[in-house]
Amino acid sequence: MKMSSKARYGLYAAVELAKNYNSDEYLNVSTLSQATGVTEKYLEQIIALMKKAGIVSATRGASGGYKLTAGPDAITVGQVLRAVEDNLEIVDCLHVECSQRGKCVARNLWEKLYHNINSYLDTISLTQLAEDNI
Repeated sequence: MKMSSKARYGLYAAVELAKNYNSDEYLNVSTLSQATGVTEKYLEQIIALMKKAGIVSATRGASGGYKLTAGPDAITVGQVLRAVEDNLEIVDCLHVECSQRGKCVARNLWEKLYHNINSYLDTISLTQLAEDNI
């Protein structure tokens, strides 16, 4: 399994927001772009997915930008990745009707792998990732 650039960049942005969490300031896209090395346009798309998932909030205006909706110790890497990576599904057939459902020899394998990956990622908070304590 290979994570997309959305996953990597989403984590980069989330960690920057985590580092800024105790500040009263919202981080704008330009600041996040400079800190992460991701273009503003692509970052806006990624942050929109995180906003839709309730991970970040936004405010408009001269001092507008983005902020985490909860403390970085309460938001997991798994939450961020699922928000930007279509739920981290490792195969398409796990959550849709599959013509091979009753005959698939690998279904249990895919389900257990999906569960184990998500369980592990949910043990790592943004605080831990920001502090590199994983």
